[in-house]
Amino acid sequence: MQQFITGGQTLKELEMELFSMLQETYGGMFQQILEWLDEEIAKQRDKKRYYLKDKRTVRIQTLFGEVEIRRNYYLDREKGVYTCLLDHFLGFDGAKGMSPLLEETAIELAVTGPSYRQAAEALEKMVGYAVDSADGSTGDSG
Repeated sequence: MQQFITGGQTLKELEMELFSMLQETYGGMFQQILEWLDEEIAKQRDKKRYYLKDKRTVRIQTLFGEVEIRRNYYLDREKGVYTCLLDHFLGFDGAKGMSPLLEETAIELAVTGPSYRQAAEALEKMVGYAVDSADGSTGDSG
């Protein structure tokens, strides 16, 4: 707290710094929750059907910033395909690398804003980092 008193910050700077600190804290909590869920799913899975192959790292862009998690990767013996049960449990495609909430926010800004470029800039200002667009919804096209 001393840094806020001696830093001579404006209210805007103080708010931005606090927001950044909260994003980092919440991002860490989000990571812990996701990894805990993945471990619980691993314990309760059908072990005859889902063989635990290894752990894979995925980076997910979220409103809290980029969150990196190590999640279990399984062989589905019935279907003969590899899968991440956490993704299925959460109704999420981990390969996209973007949380559904962040993606929805980006799309909403792109659709309602005057241009995709301005939507990307607004999103960056909102979350504090440049969001990569997997689907071009906040790309540099206009």
